[in-house]
Amino acid sequence: MELRDRGFGELKADKLHFAPYESFYLLEKQKITVMDKRSGRELELRDLVRKFSVGKPETWIKYLVYRDLRDRGYIVRESIKAFDFDIYGKGPLRRLISIVYEGGEASLRKLGKLLRYSESEKKELILAVVDRRTDIVYYTLSSLRV
Repeated sequence: MELRDRGFGELKADKLHFAPYESFYLLEKQKITVMDKRSGRELELRDLVRKFSVGKPETWIKYLVYRDLRDRGYIVRESIKAFDFDIYGKGPLRRLISIVYEGGEASLRKLGKLLRYSESEKKELILAVVDRRTDIVYYTLSSLRV
C-alpha cells in the first residue's frame, strides 16, 4: 500500500497492477523485484523492457519521459485518447503529455486536435520533445485568442 499511496499502480481485486513504465521505474529504483514465472529467476530491467517492447519500439522512449516526470515529483498515469500521459502534482493544474520524437512526424492538424481536447478538459497540453541523444525538452502548447 505504500507504493499505492505514492501514486503507483491501480488496485484491482486486492492486487496492485502496474503499467509497464511503472514497473520499469520501480525496478530501476529497486522498490520491487520481478520474477519470471517459468524459470523462477529474477528479471533485470533490460529483460523486462525487452519483454514489454515486442512490437512497440516507442516503449523505451515513453519510459524515459515517464522516469523524468516522476523524478521531477509528478504522479504520472497512462492517458486516454491520443495522449501519452496524464500528470498530477505541483499545483491544482492537471496536464496532458504528448511525446514528440525528434525527426518524427507531428502534424499541425494532430497538434490542433490535441490542443482542442486539452482545452475542453481544462488541462494544460505539454509536448515532451525527445531528441536523438534522449534529452527531453518540455513545451507548453496553448492557443491565442484575440
